[in-house]
Amino acid sequence: MQRYIPVTTSKSTEVKNDIAWPEQGIEFVLPATGWQGFTSQPLAVADERVLTFCAALSQRLLTLGREWPDLVALGFWLRPIALKTHLQAYRLRSPLGLTLHLVPSNVPTLGIFSWLLALLAGNSAILRLSRRQDPVQQQLLAECAALLADPQWQVIADRVRFIRYGHDEAITAALSARCDLRVIWGGDATVSAIRAIALPPKARELVFPDRRSLAVLDAAGWRTLDAVSRQRQHAALAQDISQFNQQACASPTTLVWLGEWQASERTDLLTALAAPFAANPANGMARLVNSQLALATGEAQTQTTFGTLSVLQAAALQPQVTVGGGVLLERHYPDMDAWLADGDQVQTCVCIGIAPETVVSHLRQYPGTRIDRLVAPGQALAFDWFWDGQDLLASMSRQTCIG
Repeated sequence: MQRYIPVTTSKSTEVKNDIAWPEQGIEFVLPATGWQGFTSQPLAVADERVLTFCAALSQRLLTLGREWPDLVALGFWLRPIALKTHLQAYRLRSPLGLTLHLVPSNVPTLGIFSWLLALLAGNSAILRLSRRQDPVQQQLLAECAALLADPQWQVIADRVRFIRYGHDEAITAALSARCDLRVIWGGDATVSAIRAIALPPKARELVFPDRRSLAVLDAAGWRTLDAVSRQRQHAALAQDISQFNQQACASPTTLVWLGEWQASERTDLLTALAAPFAANPANGMARLVNSQLALATGEAQTQTTFGTLSVLQAAALQPQVTVGGGVLLERHYPDMDAWLADGDQVQTCVCIGIAPETVVSHLRQYPGTRIDRLVAPGQALAFDWFWDGQDLLASMSRQTCIG
């Protein structure tokens, strides 16, 4: 059953450090107590209390079952053994202080990931959530609220505020003036607008603007797979492409075909990729509009339809095409070197019929090509400690050097 969190709107108060914070127009989602009790006093990196809280949250999320696959995936990422193993390399780092996170609505769990990384780095956090309320995000916030209501986790509750407010530059400016790190997730226009708002001289900024992702499919490697392996890769790639309706930066929106593909092989794969989009009739209109716009503007040259999937021949390396509803771009190359020589700028690359290690071994020859992540099918949307080529935990903390 869906659980909802009480939301309160406060008027004026003071926080522990006696600085007045903006409150007019802010909805305090979690905790619902306004700024009262909030502190920017940092904890140690990988503080044991934080690790214990993450373990408790992981346990709650892992019990949710198939109804909430995104939340179960987050619970898996938070497993104690996984956290402790990764955090070993960061235990000599120090926190920054107060972090401000501005997160979009297209990936419901993104804000929690951003917060948990800041928390593991010892920082306090303010998260501005989108005003569009997603059921997955609401359920996740409810799970967090159930934990934070326990006095055992007061030390965590005192160091986080999930808030919502409209497009109010004054509120963003007031919060930015107090933070040691600002983290912006969003489209290019959003990132540019927020970056124009001043930060304290010593504050850092992490930005995650629009990015494109793709899948590279090697014909020779594909033919070495048996029928069962091909079917599994069909399903895994379909999940990577269709989840979040292609709106996540890590969702592949372009297929890069390497080598000579037989028409039947290509048809089988594209038909499988089309299947998830058939579930929502609204995808049909989005697919029609996006495809026709791409053709009319010259960003795409031709269109081929495979059931509920429109495949467009890209007219440029980085075409400005709106995707969603089942629209994919495609490009063809004789081999991997011809593709890498083209100078792609890619966030995530899903590798089909070719090992990620093989692509990495060739990348050094093409320094103009940028690929931040190389993953197996089904892993494109799995959150990672490294994102857009940045070590997130290192970016949210500082290193003390011994000379």
